[in-house]
Amino acid sequence: MTGTTRRTFLSLAGATLAGAGAAGCSIIGGDDKSTGSGPAKIDRPLNKTRTLVTYFSVPETDDPNNMTEDEENSTHVVGGKVLGNTQHVAQIIEKRTGAEVFRIETAEGLPLDHGTLEDLALEQQEANERPKLKASIPNLEEYDTVFIGYPIWWYDLPMPVYTFLEQNDFTGKNIILFSTHGGNRLGETVGVITDKLSESTVISNAFTISRDDMKNAEAEVSDWLDSLG
Repeated sequence: MTGTTRRTFLSLAGATLAGAGAAGCSIIGGDDKSTGSGPAKIDRPLNKTRTLVTYFSVPETDDPNNMTEDEENSTHVVGGKVLGNTQHVAQIIEKRTGAEVFRIETAEGLPLDHGTLEDLALEQQEANERPKLKASIPNLEEYDTVFIGYPIWWYDLPMPVYTFLEQNDFTGKNIILFSTHGGNRLGETVGVITDKLSESTVISNAFTISRDDMKNAEAEVSDWLDSLG
């Protein structure tokens, strides 16, 4: 498919999916087709492992007042502070596990206007681009278990997450995935990451939550974490 044809197809898909499409943490998505061959649980309880939570999240505003619909879709407000949806899930995991946290950020700032961000995300995907990241994890070798969190953009991982996966060595580590979405759940991302991190153990029991259910995130994440051990 050419870039123009693909763009037209995805635009039509967005119209068909209505509320499950180009808004907030899901810049167009599809059905949950994730596959992963790894175990559903880690080999020992989380509190017995050295754990790191990593995540990519792009809240489209930091102002909790007078948000547009797109801004509300991409954010969750906690105590008056605006968090990205994926960021909020990462912080719940941090609180429950006592893990360290690393935020995946691009070296060049991303646009916060929804339409501009949506177009950039698609352009990067069509070009198979690997955006440069702002920083790398200085001590990855110290951790046994690594959570990786991301929104679903255009049916896939955001391209900065591909950069992150490819520039770090996850050999021998337990990898636990979590995502936020606008109607498309995990897409095929568990299978993609399982293939990319073939020298690690990617847990098949990945977590995903809709932007419409963020008010229930604390309970849902807690139940999921309990199921991992």
